[in-house]
Amino acid sequence: MRLIDADAMNEELFYKQVGGKDSLITAESAFKMIDAQPTAYDVEAVVEQLDTYITKLVGRNAALYQTVMQIVKGGGN
Repeated sequence: MRLIDADAMNEELFYKQVGGKDSLITAESAFKMIDAQPTAYDVEAVVEQLDTYITKLVGRNAALYQTVMQIVKGGGN
């Protein structure tokens, strides 16, 4: 699962509906548009920043470090 920018998706759907040839969008074209959307949340970039910051505070072996990394990598689950 990944997060996408809903505003960008709505803009693209609006363009397809108003500016395109057809007023109907097929499920296949909707799936393609969703797949083409950039990820709104870059997990690896967040992990890298947290790694740098938390390592300076408590070190990588601390429970805080381990817990935060599990939460971020797991998407909050």
